[in-house]
Amino acid sequence: YYTIKDILGVILMILFLMTLVLFFPDLLSDPDNYTPANPLNTPPHIKPE
Repeated sequence: YYTIKDILGVILMILFLMTLVLFFPDLLSDPDNYTPANPLNTPPHIKPE
């Protein structure tokens, strides 16, 4: 009985993770990835040593 419950839990978890990855891939990504890159200047957080 517990094996069936464990297998069902694993299947539900895999389905949830597949739904998250396949249908909402940008949900957990960093918003800075969507700003267009400017090759003429460096970001302000990068400072010369």
